[in-house]
Amino acid sequence: MIPLTAENVAHYLPLSGQSPHIKGRIIHVTHQIPYNILRAQHTDHQLPLSPPRSPSSKYSPPMPALDELSSSDAVAAAPISKLARHHRRGTTLRMRFHAADWTVVERRGHQALYAGLQSLRKDYETIHIGWTGPIKEQGTRKLIAPNKLALEDKVKLQALLWETAHVIPVFLDEKSHGHYEGYCKQVLWPVFHYLERSSSCSSRVEKSYWDDYVAVNRQFAKTVIDRYQPNDIIFINDYHLLLVPEMIREALPDAAIGIFIHVTFPSSETYSYARHFISSCTRVLGCETTQIGVSHHGTLISVGAFPIGVDCARVSQFSKQPGVQPKMNAIRDMHSGKKIIAGRDKLDSTKGILQKLHAFEGFLRDYPEWRNKVVLIQVATPTHGEHSKLEAKISETVSHINGKYGSLEYTPIHYYHQDIDRDEYYALLSVADLLLITCSRDGMNTTSYEYVLCQHHKNEPGQLILSEFTGTAGSMSAAILVNPWDYAEVAKSINDALTMSLDEKVTRHEQLYRHVTSRTADFWAHSFIKHLVTISQQHDLQSRATPSLNSSKLLTDYKAAKKRIMFFDYDGTLTPIVSVPSAATPSPEMLKALQGLCNDPKNIVWVISGRDQATLDEWLGSNIKNIGLSAEHGCYVKPVGSSEWQSVVDGLDMSWKSDVIEIFDYYTERTQGSFVEHKKSSVTWHYRQADAEYGAFQAKECQNHLENAIVSKYPVEILVGKKNLEVRPMSINKGEIVKRILSKNPDTNLVICAGDDKTDEDMFRALSSAHQSPSSVWPERDSHLYSITWADDIATTLYPHIYTNLNNWPCVKLLNATGTIGCHSLKKKSGILYQAYTTQDLDNFVHNNILSNDAAVILTLDLLTTSNIEQLIQTKRVAGIIVLIKNELNNTNIPSPDSTCPNCQFGLYANDSDPYQWNPQALNLIEQSFDIPIFAIKPTDDISNNVYNQINQAVTYNAEKQYRQYPLKAVDFDLFMWAAVDAKTCLRRVNLDADDNKPIIVVSSNLDSRALFHDLTIGASKDISGLVTVLAIAEALSRAPIALDTLPKHILYTLFTAEDWAFAGSQRFVKDITSPFECTNATRAIPCPYLNATCTFPCVRNVDFKRIRFDKIESIFEFQSVSGINSDYMGYYIHVDDQELNQPLVVSLEKYPGLNSASSDGIQRKLPPSSAMSFLQQNRKIKAAVITDYQSKLGK
Repeated sequence: MIPLTAENVAHYLPLSGQSPHIKGRIIHVTHQIPYNILRAQHTDHQLPLSPPRSPSSKYSPPMPALDELSSSDAVAAAPISKLARHHRRGTTLRMRFHAADWTVVERRGHQALYAGLQSLRKDYETIHIGWTGPIKEQGTRKLIAPNKLALEDKVKLQALLWETAHVIPVFLDEKSHGHYEGYCKQVLWPVFHYLERSSSCSSRVEKSYWDDYVAVNRQFAKTVIDRYQPNDIIFINDYHLLLVPEMIREALPDAAIGIFIHVTFPSSETYSYARHFISSCTRVLGCETTQIGVSHHGTLISVGAFPIGVDCARVSQFSKQPGVQPKMNAIRDMHSGKKIIAGRDKLDSTKGILQKLHAFEGFLRDYPEWRNKVVLIQVATPTHGEHSKLEAKISETVSHINGKYGSLEYTPIHYYHQDIDRDEYYALLSVADLLLITCSRDGMNTTSYEYVLCQHHKNEPGQLILSEFTGTAGSMSAAILVNPWDYAEVAKSINDALTMSLDEKVTRHEQLYRHVTSRTADFWAHSFIKHLVTISQQHDLQSRATPSLNSSKLLTDYKAAKKRIMFFDYDGTLTPIVSVPSAATPSPEMLKALQGLCNDPKNIVWVISGRDQATLDEWLGSNIKNIGLSAEHGCYVKPVGSSEWQSVVDGLDMSWKSDVIEIFDYYTERTQGSFVEHKKSSVTWHYRQADAEYGAFQAKECQNHLENAIVSKYPVEILVGKKNLEVRPMSINKGEIVKRILSKNPDTNLVICAGDDKTDEDMFRALSSAHQSPSSVWPERDSHLYSITWADDIATTLYPHIYTNLNNWPCVKLLNATGTIGCHSLKKKSGILYQAYTTQDLDNFVHNNILSNDAAVILTLDLLTTSNIEQLIQTKRVAGIIVLIKNELNNTNIPSPDSTCPNCQFGLYANDSDPYQWNPQALNLIEQSFDIPIFAIKPTDDISNNVYNQINQAVTYNAEKQYRQYPLKAVDFDLFMWAAVDAKTCLRRVNLDADDNKPIIVVSSNLDSRALFHDLTIGASKDISGLVTVLAIAEALSRAPIALDTLPKHILYTLFTAEDWAFAGSQRFVKDITSPFECTNATRAIPCPYLNATCTFPCVRNVDFKRIRFDKIESIFEFQSVSGINSDYMGYYIHVDDQELNQPLVVSLEKYPGLNSASSDGIQRKLPPSSAMSFLQQNRKIKAAVITDYQSKLGK
């Protein structure tokens, strides 16, 4: 045997040269860290917090009980077969470290992965990020939820892991179940392994699993992003974290990111491994692929196969532990004189245990000479998920075979559904004469590698039978490769392996050994990092991904531009790509959007397409006015306002077309689903309806043929488009046309150019060159260029992403007696939607500069406070605020959710130093003026519900993008007014005909509800009760037997609106009846609604109307909320200003059952916010009583 030495290993290593130099660190990201975590049963949280240190070599902290070190220990206590355990697991090498409250012990499983990552620490600075795994309580083994851990516990554990192993733990909540046991195991695992999905996983359950999968991936990505430093390399592992690379790329566009998939990858039919991945990208996603990778959004993503190995030195060390040899002897003694076939697999349908058993049964049947001479020891280790049916089927099959071919002295199969400890595992691999692996689908099966290493000490090494469907089969050709579904073949292979000559056994083993010791975990990790570093350094391969569109900046520049030119490709940009070109007709919405752009006199709109003239005329020219058209990639143009096409290719040699058509026809005959499109100046071969991979192959062959036979002879070029090849004159392309158009409009401020494939890159290049180096083509220096690549996964059409109109948003701004009702922005502004549903969200926005552009901050009503608004305004990054109101009635019944004394500065007690706080839970908001608009959205009808949902969905989209990847959703605050123009229109007045000197009793209530936002009648049930009471009084008096005009007093019924905004209705009413009437007949912006009015400003039908004499108002009865449905309702209360003046009024009212003085508890609160205050401000001697169903504070 060849000894395992560094020299011999190096001889077989193909990795030449030193490890590549990197400036940063390597960040390993795995689903779980390589340790199990145990917490002490009782943690003293009163101790001062101090970060733990790794124990010194002189101090060894007390060790936990050995049976507490891993989740598998209790199961592993059962020995293989009847072998008594002479050595406890404590003899097995396992790394442990401790702090006062924590014990960390090395995790079993995935040793190849962890060994490979660990090997990189010799050459690089590394950090390891991963889930903690289930955290258990030491002694009780009870699981501890991460959200139940105290902060100081987490800090201590983080410090222990970092200082000892440079590990950063990720604490996952209950979403980890839906992520791992749910989406990973019930959705991804079956898909990757060609298995039928579980019928119990419904679409609703799968959606829940998907949400958890996204949430966990986002948490991993955030952890990486928070720890990332420039020049770091990010190395992500396996299918649990498939979304993490994209999430990191959004935040770190320049980072070097690699992901290694440790499981199989399915072919596209389910919906090799590197080849299958590339094939799936072609067939499922429609990406262009090359021999080395996949092209996606302008970036080449390298794809390669990197077979993982094992840590040979570690395996050799483990196999020579003192506890291994006694177990080897015991197994040999138990099966003396028999050949031992070993199998150790996870209990999973992909591992092929049933197939193995059926093949072994066939072996005993077809080769009877081996009966009583061979045993199969099969260990099935438990796994996550529901496998009871599989386990029952395996047990049934084992019983059947043992019953048929066994006896009292002979048991053919020894089956154990349990974990075995490390000593037993290596003992089994060492004594086995044959290792049988029959996976139906598997990644890199490292058990086969460990078996080869364990056999190296034997003079007659055992043989390896390996399923051809494992990832290791391709590189371990010296093994006996089988199809696990061909039971007869497997049975024959077992016989061949057992009867093989010694020389062949040694030869096969040596070849396997050389491969295993050269392709180690260390080699795997270093080769992957070397490839990743090389790719990241090759700028031609790592062309920067096209940045996402900054829609907010585009809108700002669009509005500021005085002259704009827009160039749009047609197929794939204005309309989706379709299989049949003639089916790509324009939608009504797209036509409407284009016409809207063309109607703006500042816009010049062109469609630059590869379509012919007739098609563009039919689809666009006949439907849209003032649009420019260019056909056949610039060969023909129809300028804006023209009805005639102009040819740019007249006089060019077109003799090449017949030769091109002949070549295209040749490939059309041999490529099903392809066809040729004939145009005046070009010829196109389409293969969109052909098989994706074969079509791409044929296209490359056709392109090579054209380059050799046509391009070398004629002045033409080949244009490679989306699923097509086009041959056209060399001098004509889209870039030349846009330069001509731009040169005729040199004063253009803004150019927008949108396309979707390579045929549009000529436009992008020409415009970019003209913009970067101003010339006669585009001399305007104060200009902006937007080249937009429209990706398939962003949108199917352009129209829905131009503008979505959300009309009729109610809002509120400063209101006073003569002020403006409604709100508007000081200028039109756009804002990217930012979700602030918690105080933490607000703090992140204010302090972390999350959005550099203007934002539209979405708040919940409880966060709409003065201090929060002031903080947002001070950032100078807020275009406006939108408040989403869903089910918050209890918070909005009060006049203002942020006013302790609503309207106090406008009321009767404005000068009081300490006015009574009628709304003690708030501050003051409603009467303030802000420089930004504040909108409220409450779903009350179809329109508002649509607006609410669109805003909610849009801001959720931005939050999921972490506000980092454009395009983000934005809103446009327009100069839109809601409600009345001024306070006078809020007053609906009926003139009083009486001109006698009778006293006047005012009976009053509010028409509008106590709501912060106009038109959102939240809490209307409270105010409507006062209105109903006033109407009931009027109705009752109208039925009185005494004629009302004979009464000694007049009754004036007043119903005010806008009272919650500085008593606007009652203030204006008092002002109207106390101020002299002056008719100016000034010019009006809005015509007077009265025909032949004697006064047009103000608008009055008859200037001789009778005035209400304020001095005759004797008393006021105001009914506010008298519904009795307030949470603290105890009865009805009479509120007055001057107790002595109003005592007769109070005494009179108290005669009615249920009416009590509000000061009956001995506290003089005076009047609550009320319309009566507007009258008392003019005359404090008026008797006034405000009747409510609350005593000390406004009702809820």
